[in-house]
Amino acid sequence: MFGKIKQYLDQLNERERRAVIIAAIALIIFIPYEVIWAPFKHSVSALESRVEKQQKDLVWMQEHVTEAQTLARAGNSSTSGSQPVYGLIESSARQRFGGDIRVQQEGKGGVRVNIKNISFDDIMLWLDDLYYKQHVNVKEFSVDRETTPGRVNASILIES
Repeated sequence: MFGKIKQYLDQLNERERRAVIIAAIALIIFIPYEVIWAPFKHSVSALESRVEKQQKDLVWMQEHVTEAQTLARAGNSSTSGSQPVYGLIESSARQRFGGDIRVQQEGKGGVRVNIKNISFDDIMLWLDDLYYKQHVNVKEFSVDRETTPGRVNASILIES
């Protein structure tokens, strides 16, 4: 193989031979750089920027940890505080939906809420709010469609 290359180079004039040798050297340097070094360098840069971002996130979290703990304690005390779950659910349901509801205690920690002719979206937003702010769970949920689109009659069992 080297013999064929030498024979090919011998057929070229001096100027062409120099251009071919320079191009070959450039390829010998360029290909390993592009195949090995450049991807490695790029991945190192990406990892460094990722570490930098995570360090900034860590600093932010450390600065706000006491605030998060305070909010967590406040959230936990809201359901176990002075107002029982029944009172929380009844007051929030009446505030949200008005007087066309029926709330009754069911079992030890359960509260059943019956709502008539209300927007399904409103019910879902109310339940989402209860779940995240009061940490209560929906045990049973049933709805019947009303004649007006988007309106339903609902029966919901909520437990703490």
